[in-house]
Amino acid sequence: MADVDTLTRLWPQVREVAVKGSCAYVVADDYLDPLHLRGLLARELPDADLPRHIVQVDSLDPADLVEPDDRFGAYLPPRDDTERVLVRIAERLLDLPKLGVLDDFYAVGGDSLAATGLAVEAQRALGVGVSLAAVLRNPTVAGLAEEIGRARAAVPLPRAEAADAYPLSPQQRRVFLAQSRDPASVAYNLPLLVPLPADVDRARLADAFRVVIARHDILRTAFGTEAGRPVQRVLPAVAFDLPETGGTGPLPVEPFDLAAPPLLRAALRRTGDGPVLALDLHHIVTDGLSLALLLREVDTVYRGGEPPPVPAQYADYAVWATSGEPPGGDYWRRRFAEPPAPLRLPTDAARLTGRPATARAGTVEFDVGAERTAALRALARREGVTLFQVLLAVYATFLASATGGTDVTVGTPVAGRGAPGLDATMGMLVNTVCLRHRVRPEATFRELLTEVAHDVVDAFAHQDYPFDTLVAEVLPVRDQDRHPLFDTLFAMQHAEVATADFLGRRVELAVAPTGQAMFDLDMQVYERADSLRVHWAYDAGLFLPATVRAFADLWLELADTVLADPGVPVGELTGARPVAAGAPSTIDIEL
Repeated sequence: MADVDTLTRLWPQVREVAVKGSCAYVVADDYLDPLHLRGLLARELPDADLPRHIVQVDSLDPADLVEPDDRFGAYLPPRDDTERVLVRIAERLLDLPKLGVLDDFYAVGGDSLAATGLAVEAQRALGVGVSLAAVLRNPTVAGLAEEIGRARAAVPLPRAEAADAYPLSPQQRRVFLAQSRDPASVAYNLPLLVPLPADVDRARLADAFRVVIARHDILRTAFGTEAGRPVQRVLPAVAFDLPETGGTGPLPVEPFDLAAPPLLRAALRRTGDGPVLALDLHHIVTDGLSLALLLREVDTVYRGGEPPPVPAQYADYAVWATSGEPPGGDYWRRRFAEPPAPLRLPTDAARLTGRPATARAGTVEFDVGAERTAALRALARREGVTLFQVLLAVYATFLASATGGTDVTVGTPVAGRGAPGLDATMGMLVNTVCLRHRVRPEATFRELLTEVAHDVVDAFAHQDYPFDTLVAEVLPVRDQDRHPLFDTLFAMQHAEVATADFLGRRVELAVAPTGQAMFDLDMQVYERADSLRVHWAYDAGLFLPATVRAFADLWLELADTVLADPGVPVGELTGARPVAAGAPSTIDIEL
């Protein structure tokens, strides 16, 4: 069992330790993360000697040595093969040195993307059906293993019958219709720059791309209409070239012709800082996880390796997704039985009628800061929620404060890869869910956070229901000048998903701005090791830069207030400082 000398050596802030049964009670100078401390102990102690609980207390007075429960870093090692597989997968996904089967997946840093990865990898490793909903319902390995024990064998995604044309998936259909209304739009382009080693072989890299394009049907797919219906046709081959260019600066972004694949452009740019791969793909054939898959496979082929077989092509998914009633409809219809009123954001200009689906965009960028980020992560751990849920609760509070409303809606992207085999499928699988939160003035922020966390888990458990299907059902008549159900998007780009290993280096998959906005406000939070970086895009026809800077001020001010006291009444937060359009900023923010 750990003693005070061991603990103080590993964690200098520890002042006193008492061991009682299988629990170590610790007095420390600042907040102690029991899971982190357990990981340090696990490097020196066998499992049998690890404390089952590590509890931080104010003193070693017997009155403070309360009987712990499983919220306090309880450690129970895996007891069978299923639990051992799940623990191994979760430790890797969450970068944890020691995970117990009673640890809460979300309290230790799990989120929707990690949950999707756990479901996919567990399904592949265990050969049984493991849905995302099962992971979200069971935040511990012990609970998930018990449900898996009752699961049936995984049913692979059925192969679509060979055809000249296939239907579009619900996700593709939304993009196709938007692009068709405005063919010159580049809002659905995904441009990015990827640094390359100085000795990169252009011809070899081009050949690697050709191999990957041949592997994935979606990269050889043309889009059009047939009898008035949008369809996709897979071509047997397409031409691909990797030209070499010079110059620096932002990527030139040009519209794609959806009927002329590949909807992927690439060029090798020679710059003063070394060669760079300039990539641009259309969103109808890819999403964030697919970008990482593309680079991973090109890297494998470039190095002389062979990627694993593709278990399902995108057309298989599109046929499956449109062949019947998708799951989750009852939940969403109940959630939006009474449609929400549009948010009344304080804009600097009136919303024009007949406006295009995309508008000119501006962006405000700022760092949350290392100290504030650490405090937000600590708050998430203490409350047993994810960092995403904490940031979203602050964002919901911001919307209530800025609009004066209590019924706020926020869009957020979800992975959409719950079906078997989709982890290695390239294409647009990401879906959007509309989160609806009641920001009650009489509730405390801690209560709001609990409700937001519950709403997120429910929404992610029902994420396979297409957003456009929900819109058609609950908004038979909609305002064509607004995005349906929500006007603002909130997303968190996690470090593991937003990076990839490519040609010997870790590269960031940061999509460059296209200059066009699809939402009034689009807040993208990028997770870094020591801080969070926010890119807050906005409709430049509605807001001035100073107004969005003031929004950023308010969001950070709200975060600081709840960090100081999570028990603060929400009414004190939302009524404290309404935002006036064009208000000046008080923090250093880059444009």
